[in-house]
Amino acid sequence: MCAPSAHRAHLFAIVLIPILEACSDPGLVCCAPPEEVDSHLTGFEQRSGLGFTTHQEELAFLAAVDAESDRVRITEVGTSVQGRPIHLVRIAHPKPSPDDQIAAGPVLFVVGTQHGNEPAGREAALQFLRDLAFVEASLLPDALSTVTVLVIPTANPDGRFANTRRNADNVDINRDHLALVTPEARAIAQVIRDFRPDLVVDAHERPSATTPDLQLLWPRNLNVYGPVRDLSRALVEDHLFEQLPVSGRTVELYGPGPGPPGDENEGILRNAVGLRHALGLLVESSGQQGAQRRAAVHQETMNEVLEFFGNRSGEIVTAVTAAPGAKEAIGRERSEPFYLFGADDNAPTPDQALNPPPCAYELSTEQVTTLQPQLTLLGLQTEQDGSNVLLHMDQPMMTVVPLLVDADARRPIVAGVPRVSEVECGSP
Repeated sequence: MCAPSAHRAHLFAIVLIPILEACSDPGLVCCAPPEEVDSHLTGFEQRSGLGFTTHQEELAFLAAVDAESDRVRITEVGTSVQGRPIHLVRIAHPKPSPDDQIAAGPVLFVVGTQHGNEPAGREAALQFLRDLAFVEASLLPDALSTVTVLVIPTANPDGRFANTRRNADNVDINRDHLALVTPEARAIAQVIRDFRPDLVVDAHERPSATTPDLQLLWPRNLNVYGPVRDLSRALVEDHLFEQLPVSGRTVELYGPGPGPPGDENEGILRNAVGLRHALGLLVESSGQQGAQRRAAVHQETMNEVLEFFGNRSGEIVTAVTAAPGAKEAIGRERSEPFYLFGADDNAPTPDQALNPPPCAYELSTEQVTTLQPQLTLLGLQTEQDGSNVLLHMDQPMMTVVPLLVDADARRPIVAGVPRVSEVECGSP
């Protein structure tokens, strides 16, 4: 039997009409929301967790939050394959700055439900942004006075509507953060490029798992700037592993390792954000637990991440700010190997590293045309060289260059010609 939120139960007659879009969790009894609803509650909350927030309910909820809170500004940053909007929510106190100013300051970015059959992160993201929007100023986290929080509650709206892992084109968005084929991954890449977040939380679930409450992981890719990866790891091991068990949550590391699923794959958002010079955190709840419990542990994690950011913002901003210049210098001086494979828990073999790495790759004009979406969304620069085009390693985003164009990479988009000799590159 469905019931409304306890504090509103006396207001409503319950209508027992199933809503198929909301009833996507096996075993849930799903009911229509009451005829009169609180616009500050998600559909999930209105049904006390017995049915997830529908697409239309999410649109109405976001519109109400946007209209009623000065701390919030919401825009559409993309659309899904089937045309559903992908919204970006900006939250700050007393109000969000213009976008160019947000990009210049500390930014936390939360991404919900890249996999459409993993809904708890989306529900948590909606509640997280709502609480920040309306809580009394005296109860706001201290970090919100300096940090802007960005949220994409539903990164895969078509998959959520259909309760499928992949998008409507049957592509796994969370393997597409280098190739950037899907409109959903492109929307996320645009936010990362334009707002330069310092820390990114990627909310997922393990649909068949019963325990533990959460599994967590940082970017393992070896091309991530060391201090950025170290702080990502500290967020997990020094903060979340300490704080979440205080409230009775069970927490483990994600992936049995070494190797997949917790590996260095550059198409996964956890690693992709590290390669783009931001701290990254993967959060995986156990999909066979109760829906309310799963959403609650995600929201607790988001709150703890914001606390960590506030406590260590100086270190985080220093590392994130230093990363682009440090990587550009490494690309210019060719002072470190570039790793096509291998992770911080899985040492690469010699043939998996470019040592020394190329100073540039030669591309044809046709190859550059093929690469244009990736060049644009990843902020890469090219240089004309006669009839060819050079993609230099001497730039901040050298962290992805060989992954895009080296023939020996995991999934190169094109195969460029590497320049490696001293004659071609000059003395390091």
